[in-house]
Order: sequence, then C-alpha cells, then structure tokens
Amino acid sequence: MDKILDFIHSFAARSVGADPLYWGDIEMMTGWDQWDSTFKDLLLHMDWYSVFLVAGSALLWTGVYVLVIWLAHHDHAPAMPWFCLCMNFSWEFQFCFLVPYPEPLTRMGIIPWVFLDAIMFYLDMKYAKMWYANRFKGYDWTYYPMRLGAFALMFMVVLAVNPQWPAMPIGAGFTAFAMNAIMSILFCIHLFSRETVEGTSIWIGIFKFLGTFFPALLGVHWHMGRPMLMISACAVICMVFDLIYIYLCYRRFTSYGLNPFTRKPLAGKEELGEKTLAAIEDYKQRSSSYKLKKRSECELEVNLD
Repeated sequence: MDKILDFIHSFAARSVGADPLYWGDIEMMTGWDQWDSTFKDLLLHMDWYSVFLVAGSALLWTGVYVLVIWLAHHDHAPAMPWFCLCMNFSWEFQFCFLVPYPEPLTRMGIIPWVFLDAIMFYLDMKYAKMWYANRFKGYDWTYYPMRLGAFALMFMVVLAVNPQWPAMPIGAGFTAFAMNAIMSILFCIHLFSRETVEGTSIWIGIFKFLGTFFPALLGVHWHMGRPMLMISACAVICMVFDLIYIYLCYRRFTSYGLNPFTRKPLAGKEELGEKTLAAIEDYKQRSSSYKLKKRSECELEVNLD
C-alpha cells in the first residue's frame, strides 16, 4: 500500500516542471512558482484519507453526471437545470482546453467530465423542447436562441474570470463551490416544474451531497486557512440545499405512489404508482415527438386564444 501512495506522490511531483502558458501577454501557468507552497506540499504528501476523499468525490460526481444522462435518455426530460449545465460545461471545458488548470492531475481528471457534459448538453437540447414550450407558451421559436444565448453568456462570464484563477488556485476552488451552491438551489426550483417525477432522482441529490461533503472534509483535514472558510461557506449552502432536494424528491415520489430509491410502486399505493409510471411513459412519448412551432404558428395560436 505504501508503494501505491509513493507512486501517487511521484506522479504528482512530475507536474513541477510544467511549461508556462500564456493568455495574450499574461503568463498563465508557471508550474508551482506562483502556487501556495502549503497546497503544493499537501498534494505531494497526501495520506490515504486524502486520497479516499479526492477519489470518492470524483466518483460521486461522475455518478451524478451518469444519472443525469440516464434520466434524460430514459424519460426524455431535462434532468439538470440548463444554467447548471451551462456553468458545468463552461468551467470544465475551459479548465481543460482554453485556460488549463495549472495542476495537471486535476486537469486530466476533468477531461472525462467534459465529454459527459457534451452528452448531457446534447440530450437536454433534444428533449427539453416540450418542457420549454410549456413554460413559455407561444414562444417555441425562441428555444434555440434563448438556450444557446444563455450558454454563450455563461461561457463568456466564466472565461472572463478564468485568467485570474491560476494566480490564486484557491480562487478556482471557491468559484467551483460558488457555482455548485447555485446549482443546488436551481435543482430544488427545477423540481417543481415537473408534471410528475420525470427526469428526477433522489440519487442525484445523495451523490451530489456526498460529492460536495468529501472535498469539504478534505479542506478541514488540510487546514487551508482563511480561503478555505469561504469555500466552506459555499459548501454548507450546497449541502443544505442538496438535503432539501433529497427531502423534496422523497416527498414528491411518495406522493405519486413510487419508491424514491427504486422508482417502483409503493406497497399499498400500487394503483397510484402504476398511474404515475404510465404518466411518465406518456410524457416520454409526447416529448420525443414534440416539434417546435414557428413564430407565425405561435402568433396564430395566441390570436385564436
């Protein structure tokens, strides 16, 4: 076991000689030269507790992404709020390819998430049409401009902040946790826009909660000082709203006669549960066949009403 830990340390140490990266005239990456020495020492001397928390958080967040993809494909419904997906995709894509994270291990670990983001992005664009039309009646024709415009805006906002991150690595963590807090709130709001429970899962809340809790514990374990207090504040907001989301999911599933963990009818509520499953299947069929109306068609409907 000690040999494995030594290998992790030696692999991390290879990043010390990273070549500089430039954003215009700004030197963006200088290995560890501008990084806090405490953070460097912590990474190069991680114990098994730290390795477990880092690996656990990565796996749990990967589980969130896989669940979102599965739900979007299975229910033909958006499984993640659009602004959450825009923030995720922007942050991870830029850290990997445009303004790479100064520490290569983290950067390489984010790359698989970028590809999962791309799949979630595609499925959401494909299956959120009916959901959007129901929220904004008479404005079907704004679907692509509004959603792609929101993504472009979010991408530029994250990109505008990016040049400052390598000079203050704790700032990148703070930004990630701040966006995570916004995501947790949006997940709770998004839950109330469902017809029944399509596109939702209590496991997303559980995985997201633990995926945030583990790095928060890591910060406490490493005693990273005042910057960690800001990250911890955001982490607390994340976890509080994740717990709220878990509770709301539990109440919503049981109110529709379904087991929130298995999606099967509850004992004593079999008839209600079967009706809910049928409603989900009906939503799936309507969503998959929904066609966005042109502006002229929308105006005609409004005039007829």
